[in-house]
Amino acid sequence: MQQHISLEERAVLNQTETCLGIDLGKKLTGIAISNPENTLAVPLEVLSTSAYSRLAKKIIEILKGYSASWVVLGLPLNLDGSWSKGCDLVVEFASFLTPYPVCLWDERLSTLSVQHLTISKSKKIDAQAATVILQHALDRLSYLRKEKYY
Repeated sequence: MQQHISLEERAVLNQTETCLGIDLGKKLTGIAISNPENTLAVPLEVLSTSAYSRLAKKIIEILKGYSASWVVLGLPLNLDGSWSKGCDLVVEFASFLTPYPVCLWDERLSTLSVQHLTISKSKKIDAQAATVILQHALDRLSYLRKEKYY
């Protein structure tokens, strides 16, 4: 059974564990990784989005290889914040990442913001978009942890 976790729940755990950020795309999927303190995200790689089961196996290999223990998965909400068709696909994909806890994170405009920051239109944009998604989630996690102590 898939375990979804919120950043609020993650903040209470106050554990230092590496996290993967994922920008699930139709053709390419960007992967980013955090430091163990969950303060910094960096691009890791771009994977071909094929069958979800194959993609998930590769991501689980990455999770194990980097001793990562949880995932931030971009959730493509509509601009008005409503649920999009892509959200159903993301939730479906999350089920393939069992037993890793998955935090769904609003990814609106993440790819667009990366495109504005870079001249290149390479595959690396997908990994950079995953980095933006993960960094925003880590920033919120840091805020929640600080709020807990004051």
